[in-house]
Amino acid sequence: MVYISYSHRILVDYSFIKWISQSSDKKGVIIAKMLRINQNSKEHKKENILILEEDFDRLCQDGIIKDKDTIRGCLHPFEMNKDMLKNIPIKEGVDSMEARLILGVLMTKEKPFQSILFTTKEKRKEYEKYAPFLDKIQNFKIKDEEESLVILSDLYRNFTSAREISH
Repeated sequence: MVYISYSHRILVDYSFIKWISQSSDKKGVIIAKMLRINQNSKEHKKENILILEEDFDRLCQDGIIKDKDTIRGCLHPFEMNKDMLKNIPIKEGVDSMEARLILGVLMTKEKPFQSILFTTKEKRKEYEKYAPFLDKIQNFKIKDEEESLVILSDLYRNFTSAREISH
């Protein structure tokens, strides 16, 4: 088995996974790439691609994720708990969007010190209201569907190259 030190950790939101589920021509390839990236991460095995647990649960309830166990291989549901937030000066009652942004920033504190939130074009516009905050954080970015596919392909290419070298 080959393990890769990837350049980024990835956080996905509800909208991005819903978009994948509706992209029947690309769905299998995208999920396969995410699975390999997540499973073969050297520093964050099975946890290189995260999703908020509440997003994961909602995707299951809405019938978008039908096989929880299979999809857990390509993304790791993560619960934001109060202990994680105790040293962060934020208002009471963090919403899902804010929780994703906080998690994305917290992910930059560990190797590889870079994280990306994958979302959709429509949802990305909603995140723009946090631009004054996000512009100050150089190692956390938000990418839409097409940009996300390019990044997934690059990370997957790192895996396939390392696998070829190891054989």
